[in-house]
Amino acid sequence: MSFEAFNKDKDEAVKNNLKSTINPETSEEESVKKALQAIISPKNKPEEKKRSVTFSITESQLKKMDQEARKNGFKNKSEMLASFIDAL
Repeated sequence: MSFEAFNKDKDEAVKNNLKSTINPETSEEESVKKALQAIISPKNKPEEKKRSVTFSITESQLKKMDQEARKNGFKNKSEMLASFIDAL
C-alpha cells in the first residue's frame, strides 16, 4: 500500500494500522464489561408484567450465560438476559 515499490516495512506498518482500525482487539472479558455498563438497572424502570417465552440455545451457551450472570451479580440468567434486552 505504500508508494515505494517493495518497501516491506512500510507495507507492514500500513497493514497493521489498517487492521487495528478495522478490527481492534478486545478481550472477551472487556466486551462483557462494556455490555454490562450499558445495562439499565432494574430499579430504575417501572414494574411490568412478565411473560414466559421459549427459545433454543446450546448447552455450552446456557452454562456460559449462567456463569456470567452469577459472576456479575444477577439473580439468574433470565434477569441478565432481560437487562441486555432493556439496554437495546
